[in-house]
Amino acid sequence: MIRTLGKAAALAALGAGLYAAPAIALEKVNVAIGQRGLWDTLSTVFAQENGYFKELGLDIHHIKTRGGAETARVVMTGDMNFGMDIGVLGAISAYAKGGPVRIVSSEMVGTPDVFWYVRSDSKLKSVKDINGAQIAYSRPGSGTNMTLLALASFMKMSPKLVSTGGISGTRTQVMSGQVDAGWSVPPFGLDLVEKGEARILFRGSVVKPLADVSIRVNIVNSKWLANNRPTARKFMQGYHRALDWMYGPGKDEATRRFAKINKLPLERAKAAVAFYNRAQNRLTPIGNLDEAVRLAVQYKRIKKPLTAAQKAELVQIVFDPNK
Repeated sequence: MIRTLGKAAALAALGAGLYAAPAIALEKVNVAIGQRGLWDTLSTVFAQENGYFKELGLDIHHIKTRGGAETARVVMTGDMNFGMDIGVLGAISAYAKGGPVRIVSSEMVGTPDVFWYVRSDSKLKSVKDINGAQIAYSRPGSGTNMTLLALASFMKMSPKLVSTGGISGTRTQVMSGQVDAGWSVPPFGLDLVEKGEARILFRGSVVKPLADVSIRVNIVNSKWLANNRPTARKFMQGYHRALDWMYGPGKDEATRRFAKINKLPLERAKAAVAFYNRAQNRLTPIGNLDEAVRLAVQYKRIKKPLTAAQKAELVQIVFDPNK
């Protein structure tokens, strides 16, 4: 009887194995996120935490970079498949120099979030006072770099532009007097303003020529894309779903997570989120690429304008939520 039961159990186990659904291997995608932790750069993180990528069969590994050229570099070397939140000038420059990069979506149109601040005792009182002053930006080719270049041209001024890296490093240099004005994105720096130690000098929104330009974009390694376009599409689908959640039904929860990640009071986190809007934080279309190319030539990031064929090759929309 024992032998009979043992045989029956074995047959049952074998049958269960035959009919069990095979485990589906997830596709691995490596992602570099510039300035990860800011509201708009958390889209990838939220998509992963909410399980959107896993539902699409993706296994995401992401790292943090200081933005700009650093993001472009790890994508061009192939260490990372995607590079999120890179200045459009950096993307254009990398492509023009033969780098294996393609723009797959817009990240931010205009500069609603970036602001420049000074110490409370600074002689600079408004944006009109920046001529000759040392004004910080993050990295060459970044959105902050492009914004200041366009601002200088727009206002016909010549500030001394200084690359100060990330937000915390910039803060140190401003408060120690190494530069006159630093850049930041809410909520960072707002605590200094609240305590009266600093003042907001101007916001990026004063640069009217950039209002319809995709200042920041998302890029992908073109060699990887050539063999993994369906995977790239799935990644952007999950990313877009996270954006819809952040600005829609999940906004309160996303704001709480944003506050927790950055160790912020909830009210300050809410104030920071108010700087952003969904219309500008979009995937498509790429905003005014022609103007971005013109500025890239003007600021000597590229030697000559891209041709129509080159622009068509540079921009590879793998997922358009409007279609």
